[in-house]
Amino acid sequence: MKKVYSFTQSVMNGTVTMETSVALFATRELAEQTLADIKADNAKRDLGGYRVRYSKVQVTTVYETKDEIPFYQFKG
Repeated sequence: MKKVYSFTQSVMNGTVTMETSVALFATRELAEQTLADIKADNAKRDLGGYRVRYSKVQVTTVYETKDEIPFYQFKG
């Protein structure tokens, strides 16, 4: 098993979500730097009335075999 780091960005038209994308990264540092760079770049743009919402960087476990999954480890 391994860890991946992600964040979500959503393009909003008022309160309506127009598009959502999720990006995954091998390291927290790469995820945080990319998120900061995207935020800075978007802050300079005229988004034509749209706005972008960003999640925080989150960590997720990637299970590579069935034996790693807690559900199966504790199933009696």
